[in-house]
Amino acid sequence: MDTTKEKVKKFIQFNPLEIKEIREKTLGTECIGGKAKGLVYAKIHLEERKGEYEILKNVVIPESYFLSTEVYEDFLRLNNIDRIIKEEPGNLNLIQQKILEGKFPDYVIGFLEKVVSIMDYPLAIRSSSYLEDSIKYSFAGKYFTTFIPNTGGIDFRLKQITRAIKQIYASTYGKNAVVYREKHNLHDEKMAVIIQQLFGKRRKEGFYPEIAGVGFSQNYRRFTERIRKEDGVVRIVFGLGTRSTGRGYARIFSLTNLSLRPEGNNPWEIAKYSQETFDMLDMDTGELRDYNINDRLDLIPYHRNFNKFASIYSSAENMLKDVPPVLTKLNPGERIVFTFDNFPAFKPRFFRLIEFLFGYLEDLMGIAVDVEWAYEPEDPKFALVQVRPLTSYEEYSKVEIPQDIKRESIILAGDRMLTNGVLKNVKHIVYVDFEEYNKSPDKYDVAREVGRVNEKLQKERYILVGPGRWGSSNPNLGVPVTYNEISNCGMLVELGIKTKNFMPELSYGTHFFADLDLDGILYMPVFDSIETNIINFEFFKSAKRQPTEHPAVWVFEGLYDAYLDGEKMRGVVVSKE
Repeated sequence: MDTTKEKVKKFIQFNPLEIKEIREKTLGTECIGGKAKGLVYAKIHLEERKGEYEILKNVVIPESYFLSTEVYEDFLRLNNIDRIIKEEPGNLNLIQQKILEGKFPDYVIGFLEKVVSIMDYPLAIRSSSYLEDSIKYSFAGKYFTTFIPNTGGIDFRLKQITRAIKQIYASTYGKNAVVYREKHNLHDEKMAVIIQQLFGKRRKEGFYPEIAGVGFSQNYRRFTERIRKEDGVVRIVFGLGTRSTGRGYARIFSLTNLSLRPEGNNPWEIAKYSQETFDMLDMDTGELRDYNINDRLDLIPYHRNFNKFASIYSSAENMLKDVPPVLTKLNPGERIVFTFDNFPAFKPRFFRLIEFLFGYLEDLMGIAVDVEWAYEPEDPKFALVQVRPLTSYEEYSKVEIPQDIKRESIILAGDRMLTNGVLKNVKHIVYVDFEEYNKSPDKYDVAREVGRVNEKLQKERYILVGPGRWGSSNPNLGVPVTYNEISNCGMLVELGIKTKNFMPELSYGTHFFADLDLDGILYMPVFDSIETNIINFEFFKSAKRQPTEHPAVWVFEGLYDAYLDGEKMRGVVVSKE
């Protein structure tokens, strides 16, 4: 029996191109990247065990072909982009532009022509770089994934796929990816590509799976002590899984107790923080489209068990109701929300499978795992589309919160889903005022100002505080910063301001949280509606602050400590002055 260390070593040393089937589906003889490595490693072991475990019979790994890093290097050389990278490494816009304008060698076109002919269905084109999805660095969300219908004649299909591959190559030089590599002192990045069958079905003009999401075999962000870290967590959305890794709305299921939810049991709260918008691949235009389900009632007949995923919220009654078998219109004050309340009773086997996969894959790789999946409950096919090590430096070492802290020195205190660690002698707090942010005509300007402050404070680790969900793609949910705009902070605080509908995301599973884990950034949500939480608004209003270029962004200079006890779920930020 291998030890945990030996299992990890086996995974690290595994070379997918030693597998004949993978070698035959790969262009080039060099590396096919970390994402491909994790997927192939899971594939070969799961296929070996299918006869042994009945629960695995409906698990599929979508058909995939691969472009090795050798193809990427040839592409850069052919188009003289390697010279630009060497001479002007900071000119990211130019590098990306030249990549998107580049041409592929004939041998690549020949391979892709064969692939799009064999794979006669929609495709996901995924990054799989040399450094991506390693034991230490996930690069979650830093590189590009896109989808193509793969329809029309061969020339049109080639146009679709070559454009998609160039978009992935260009993402190697995206600002977030470059900052991430610089922060972690990573060099010699090379991009490989996975060409993968897109799992799902066509419904009218759209192609998407009924449900999709991510799963983590360890839950490092518990929203209540009733949840066991070891049981894992699943984040579920309707439609393409693109919605599950961003900071929008999704249903969170802890395997400890499927009935627990971060929002509690109030119907208004549940409806407010439930998914309504979903993603699909438009097969007519080739674009990734998002729709609010309330604007697409015409799609409901394509989902025989729609009421197992969705509910109707009535604002007049403050009540969640079942969706009727036939729904052609909604009453005033009603809307559809994806609560997934009826899903556990409908598909208990799904959760048994997730639990089995968590245990099996974690044991196989010797480390906690992060999986992306898609599911068609009526088939019932379950597709594993990504398997990688769960990169986390979470450690529940003993954190002692000093007993002699005076109430008046506490700036912030929380007791939900916080991380574990201590930050001492911090010189700056960067604060986004929720009132100023709320009335700001351009909330993206606020995010850019946070980025400018982040750059000025690059020599130190500061505490960043703001309303709602940091990094949200929807500025009404929180400040829409990107990774490079908060990369130097040492602690991130999300404020729940009930009257303004700002709500921290009490969940685990987004690319945003993956970055926090990897970078050792402490995290704490604090709510103005929870009695045991503290937001010292008097401090933020009266303490002396430095001038910035935006009225919503305040910078305080002083001396501050943060103590976060992840085991007992208690955290404080205190002023030492």
